[in-house]
Amino acid sequence: MLHQHPVHKKHTTIFHKALNAVIMIVATASPLITIPQLSDIYIKKTASGVSSITWLAYVFTATIWFAYGIIHREKVIIINGILGVILGSFIYIGTLLYR
Repeated sequence: MLHQHPVHKKHTTIFHKALNAVIMIVATASPLITIPQLSDIYIKKTASGVSSITWLAYVFTATIWFAYGIIHREKVIIINGILGVILGSFIYIGTLLYR
């Protein structure tokens, strides 16, 4: 972790350490859930039924989370945010290319 908030320093139990490990995995893996949508768009070359506005909003919120992670030096939020921005951007672009 790049930086630990003072509140987090108190948590040294096995439960908290395990939860932190799970959160790191989930934060990294959750943006990857978009990969099937991404592959459908680019392999089938169609974005039928995919909302460009929704994905633009997703990219916007992921950008905010990424900035928050940078400011607070929270590795897990940075990873989640940057993956969200990258993958969401590809989907958004795909919705524009393959309407």
